[in-house]
Amino acid sequence: MRTRSRTKKVKAQSLDRTPDERKTFVATQLQEVVELEDTSFARALYHDLASDPAIDSFLKKSRFYSLTERRWKIPRNYAKLFDNDSFSPVLNVISSIVKWFWADAIAPTAQANREVIDTHLTDFLHSKYYDPPSHSSRPSFVIKAEGPSFQLPSRAPGKDQAKVGFSNVAGCIELQVEGDALPVHEQLARVAIYARQLFIHQPNRRFVRALFLTGHHLRLFHFDSSGAQYTAPLDIHQDPHTFVRLIVGMSSPNEADLGLDTSIQWVIENGRKISGTVTSRGEDNVELVYPLLDVEPFFSRSDIRGRCTTCWRVSHPTTGEGLLVKDSWRLEDRTSEHVFLQMARGIPGVVQMVTFEADRGRTMDLRSFDSDIPAGFQNRIETRVIVKLYGPSINKFSSARELLCLLRDAIESHRQLLKKGALHRDISIHNILKARPGAEPGHRSILIDLDCALRYKTDSTEPTDWRIGASLFQSVMVLRSYEMDEPLANDHLDDLESFLYILSYIIYVYDSRGIFQSVPSPFDTWIQHGDNPSILSRVKEGHLVRSSTPVGITSRWPAPCIEVLHGFRRFILDIVHKKVIVEEERADRQGVLKSLRLAAEEHYAYVLNLFDKAITALEKGEALDASTQPPTSTPEQDSIVARGSLKRSSDDSRDAPPTAKRFHCPASGTSRAA
Repeated sequence: MRTRSRTKKVKAQSLDRTPDERKTFVATQLQEVVELEDTSFARALYHDLASDPAIDSFLKKSRFYSLTERRWKIPRNYAKLFDNDSFSPVLNVISSIVKWFWADAIAPTAQANREVIDTHLTDFLHSKYYDPPSHSSRPSFVIKAEGPSFQLPSRAPGKDQAKVGFSNVAGCIELQVEGDALPVHEQLARVAIYARQLFIHQPNRRFVRALFLTGHHLRLFHFDSSGAQYTAPLDIHQDPHTFVRLIVGMSSPNEADLGLDTSIQWVIENGRKISGTVTSRGEDNVELVYPLLDVEPFFSRSDIRGRCTTCWRVSHPTTGEGLLVKDSWRLEDRTSEHVFLQMARGIPGVVQMVTFEADRGRTMDLRSFDSDIPAGFQNRIETRVIVKLYGPSINKFSSARELLCLLRDAIESHRQLLKKGALHRDISIHNILKARPGAEPGHRSILIDLDCALRYKTDSTEPTDWRIGASLFQSVMVLRSYEMDEPLANDHLDDLESFLYILSYIIYVYDSRGIFQSVPSPFDTWIQHGDNPSILSRVKEGHLVRSSTPVGITSRWPAPCIEVLHGFRRFILDIVHKKVIVEEERADRQGVLKSLRLAAEEHYAYVLNLFDKAITALEKGEALDASTQPPTSTPEQDSIVARGSLKRSSDDSRDAPPTAKRFHCPASGTSRAA
């Protein structure tokens, strides 16, 4: 086995129907791709579904296979076809395999569940949550599926209900018989687009397999959270048994064979999902079935490779309490999130875990690797944690005081987590939630997502990794690690700096009542350069050295909030200067960094004091305002006056800009956690 780097750009081919931008986008996601030197992976699959004697019986009776010529009845030369229909002969062969094994021979009741369809002229719409509305693609053939994980495609406005789409497809098969065979990286780019859409439209997908047929050869492509791998070409005439098995496996009525997680299932009515369940084993090994609160995930993947986190809102089967099921794939050498959640038990301001499944599967097993692991492959382990369900993210605040209280309590919770020996490392707007109504002061916000956390000590030497976290909120030194030979180690000050950027972003982008305004400078630049750590680190340094805030921003916020922003910014600027000096001069690096870590309590106390002073000032101001209000004023009238005073148009709301249903916020920066 050998690996192939995917840094090479995807080249355009006149035969390829897929726009270049889409192929390039998918290719950059895959990075290292495992190129298998032979076809052993393909030949080893699905023997439990189709034995050699069963396949021999099929070949003897098939109208589309010649025993005497030992070849499938497809054209020897597609260029000489009278009607130029190169798809029907192949469709007949594939359909005959599916009908024989899943209708006539093994599962008579499954006949309606799997059907091979020629879709080379059918546009399959891409996800509206992650792709532009115009994006679509055309697989040559698909295996249409019915069952507890499949549903009809969403109906496009003003159009008839489509009968097939990425939401009800078991597998895709690409055919290319005209002209010269596409190079393998072009084949990969094309089927990877289909694979990505299957992952998005079928959120319980664990892996996707696709076939690429070029005349008389096929190549098997496999996709999972570790990326992709593909086999050498296989002659379908010389090895009909493997060809049949692959079709049988990709059309299996058993959804686990297709790569679907059968612990997540839905009830289908009139072709659409109407309810569902998640079945999970807890720490006590007792199996529980949790009803889904929504048929769609609360958060789901948009990439093929990576942690591929998917979250489901469920209710406890006996208590009815709202919970969150979180499935993700961590790198093998990373500590599982459940370990840090165990450390966080008892900290009111940190997400509380109910139960977990630490090892639900490994990508090396999905690829049938044993001890022979190819270079470049990174094994990932699937983990499921079930945690308590909380409120929305902190950008759903309704007053300046509430915002400061939420951030203040999140910083205190971060402090308590650090005392337990865990550093969060992924502080962002969406990782700080509002606690449930009625929470006590000090516990009004909840830190979530500990899958990037790190075991932390004052003498820790784990180098900073710029790929971890949301770039919009990363510290200057984390971003600078992109260009450093010996990056500084992560510490609590990097996370405190992230809290500053959250405060800065909210103050610049929203007003004091949580109403979205716009994304002004410098944050438009931050978002624009979210994938360029070098530029982003420099523009953040420019933000830190600012001594003032634009009048257009300060006019929307009470003075205590601006004072917190300036004081917090000065504090972080001093820290960054010290770290830059350490990085550049390399003098007593460990000694200086250790002294900063030992002063953690002083740092937290200083920052928390900034917030406490501002909160007290705001409370005094609110009390003064309340004492001077006319007694005839009603809350509704006050609300109207407040809205009018900002001269906002009638269509403004605190929910603007709209957040995608799958909880992806493009304005929150690029999350690059591995």
